[in-house]
Amino acid sequence: MHIVLVGMMGVGKSTIGKELSKSLDIPFLDIDDLIEKSESKTISKIFEQSGESYFRKREMEITLKALMQENKAIISTGGGAIMNKVIRNNILNRSISVWLKLDTSAIMSRIGKNNKRPLILQNTKVEIEKILEDRLIYYAMAQIHIECKGKNIKNCANEIIKEIELNE
Repeated sequence: MHIVLVGMMGVGKSTIGKELSKSLDIPFLDIDDLIEKSESKTISKIFEQSGESYFRKREMEITLKALMQENKAIISTGGGAIMNKVIRNNILNRSISVWLKLDTSAIMSRIGKNNKRPLILQNTKVEIEKILEDRLIYYAMAQIHIECKGKNIKNCANEIIKEIELNE
């Protein structure tokens, strides 16, 4: 079964996903990277040129394709992917879902003034808190919840592995 990482931008889904991939010897798929490769442009450019609804459509297609493959993979989703009912149902039914949790202050310090994140234009704490508030109900549906604050990548990955073993 796939291991799917969900959570806000900046929580470490890609970084922890790569560590899990290495530790478990399972391929790693970053949905945002796959979207960028398929479109030959950055997510910010996709938002700018085609809009959020186009981006969300591509996100759904690529996420579902990843979830449908037979070979087990570690999959890092975009921060908002879980809000899509079709994506969410497939994640919850076709994978072990892991919510990587981090508070808004820690997210702010990690993302800084990153223009690669089109939904956070000013990177204000209020913007991040609003987005997080809207998504919490969906993130909480994940089978495993991992608090990442104060932990390094290896510790988070090891905690995920332990939780998966307990749930098997």
